[in-house]
Amino acid sequence: MESLQILIAHSSHKTLTTIENAVSRLGHEIIDTVQTGEAMMKACEAQRPDLVISGVRMPDMDGIRALTLIGAEVPLPGIIVTPKSDLELVETAALDHIMAWLVEPIRTIDLAPTILLVHRRAQEFAELRKENHDLRAALGDRKIIEQAKGILMKTTGLDEGDAFRQLQKMASHKRIRLIEMAQAVIHAEDALDLS
Repeated sequence: MESLQILIAHSSHKTLTTIENAVSRLGHEIIDTVQTGEAMMKACEAQRPDLVISGVRMPDMDGIRALTLIGAEVPLPGIIVTPKSDLELVETAALDHIMAWLVEPIRTIDLAPTILLVHRRAQEFAELRKENHDLRAALGDRKIIEQAKGILMKTTGLDEGDAFRQLQKMASHKRIRLIEMAQAVIHAEDALDLS
């Protein structure tokens, strides 16, 4: 597995050191170790890690809340480390970017597969988000092309297939993308409507 950049946040210095040692032994780069939710947010803002390993209870805010705020715009995968007493809190608050939790005391043997699983799952989610974005963009482009085709059909009397081919020809002649030509046709009609 590739080396990841990991941020570790925990209010207990002893647990922080244990996680730090385990992460180092696994060959990952630790970009920072912090003990508060505010410090975790600032560290992620300064240098976005590949993964955050965080405790639940910290002096200013809990790790789940901090991860939620950090991942509001772009999800950041996180592993929550919790004492058994807080496990129910973690289970009920589990969100997309909190992809796993480990019960203290942490062991390297448990941490290695958890990091791998969370990293792979985060990559899959990122790919799905990109696919979703691409599909939305394609759908938006399709609507614009359909609108431009309709304009050509109305103004030239062409049928749908010929209007599409005409749009393609015009785009090719001007050496621009089909969507750009469609937008130009729509803008031209809008300009004529305004006069």
